[in-house]
Amino acid sequence: MEKNHSWFPKEQQDDEVEMKVTHDTRTQPDTGMLSDDDSTEDRDTGESQDEMKIVPISTKDAQVLQSPLLPLTEEKEEKTENSPVVPVPTTLPQRTVMPRKRAILMAVFLLILVFNAARLSSAQFIGAEGWASVLGSHVSSGDPNLLRNVAIQLRKKLTPGVTAQATPHLTPQEYIDALVQNMTLDQKLGQMMIVQYVGPEYGLAISTMISQYNVGAVILFGVNNNIQDKTQLKSLTRQMQSNSKPIPLVVAIDQEGGTVDRLVNLDGPRPSEAEIGATNDPNKATQQGNQDAQDLSSYGINLNLAPVVDVTNVFNPQLYLRTFGDNPAKVTKMAGAYLRGLQRNGKVLGALKHFPGLGDVGADPHNSVPYLYRSKSDLEAIDWAPYRVLIRQGDVRAVLVTHEIVTTIDGSKPSSLSYKVITGILRNELGFQGVVITDSLTMEGITAYYPEAQAAALAIEAGSDLLMGALTPNDVANMISGIKQAINTGEIGLQRVDESVRRILMLKYQMGLIRIPTI
Repeated sequence: MEKNHSWFPKEQQDDEVEMKVTHDTRTQPDTGMLSDDDSTEDRDTGESQDEMKIVPISTKDAQVLQSPLLPLTEEKEEKTENSPVVPVPTTLPQRTVMPRKRAILMAVFLLILVFNAARLSSAQFIGAEGWASVLGSHVSSGDPNLLRNVAIQLRKKLTPGVTAQATPHLTPQEYIDALVQNMTLDQKLGQMMIVQYVGPEYGLAISTMISQYNVGAVILFGVNNNIQDKTQLKSLTRQMQSNSKPIPLVVAIDQEGGTVDRLVNLDGPRPSEAEIGATNDPNKATQQGNQDAQDLSSYGINLNLAPVVDVTNVFNPQLYLRTFGDNPAKVTKMAGAYLRGLQRNGKVLGALKHFPGLGDVGADPHNSVPYLYRSKSDLEAIDWAPYRVLIRQGDVRAVLVTHEIVTTIDGSKPSSLSYKVITGILRNELGFQGVVITDSLTMEGITAYYPEAQAAALAIEAGSDLLMGALTPNDVANMISGIKQAINTGEIGLQRVDESVRRILMLKYQMGLIRIPTI
């Protein structure tokens, strides 16, 4: 391309153009900077700071920038080393100042972050789940003020004529129904989980399960290092309850005495059921139940997975010294007395176990699935007799179902996953309408045949309410995912979920965790 093309101005055809900006003190506005008299010389170049730096560019580039559109027939000229350059002025970057309002908001945010982090352990603060906790970002999207807001809704529904009269009576079932109607599906499914975790402190795993997944219950084990001393245990249960929003937790334990004595290092040894049964004195059982309730309540524990009502007929190492005897009538009498003592103060409830009965099997469901070969008539007369009598007496709030195959009832599924056993026998034939708790779904007797997600869904289909076994937040997520998948395919109805949640909330009301509002 030639320089003297007709549309290039003559001044742009020079080999080099030098552009310089001079400083004019007469027209420059007052910027608060140094005047000409106060200016200093640049120590490196000796040039005045008022002069702008020059950056050279080629003449041809300058021509393109200032010329109209070039003809399409012109070929692009290649740049050579001897191409002339044109100096172009540049300005020094100005300092960016954050607006005051934004700075204040940023400072407040950092203070909130530090304050919340200080309340948490290092484990909670580090990691994705820990940061979610610090920043207040939870998986659950439910109403954190569910109990209070439902009470307000119920008050607003009253007509002026009713409020002018005596305060209307709201039944526990009416209040619980209103709570269930206002809960999200995630909140409902969370309430159906009874979880465990490893460690003596309120760490990341249990914090996530309580705060993000709204789990309804926690079970404490000595083997998980949850119980070290009295002060530690009380502090742990207080922290769990204070972070369980909006619905308080069931805090459970296996406190049977004898070989299953979770509090032995805190309060000393307690007699086993076999020792109490040997006295044949119901008063001894009642006294022990009352003592257990006082101790458990002082530690913030409100559910004892006891008494054992298995009727022992064969030797089973798992049940050694853990039953009241080998006679159904004696087991019923002693277990009933213990249960009345345990539940007398209304702060701690018990759970009968292990339905449908481990008294005639030798295998341990922790390691494999036991088979119970008794006829139905023998089951009714022996294994189920304590359940039938105590359920009719109205003292049974919860029943724990074990993993065994009862061949005469359901030869294909473990009892904890069997509709025929839980709904058909326990609920329909024996009349139990309280909370059904599965034994741990992480036992070998279950995991050898079913993934945890499938086991959770099958347990609910069968009629269970509280699913035990999750050890980590990932376990909870997998179980909930399995239940949701079964809901989506129609295997589990939403009404079935609501039934379980109503039973769980009623159990919490009976423990004093949920109070009926005055309207």
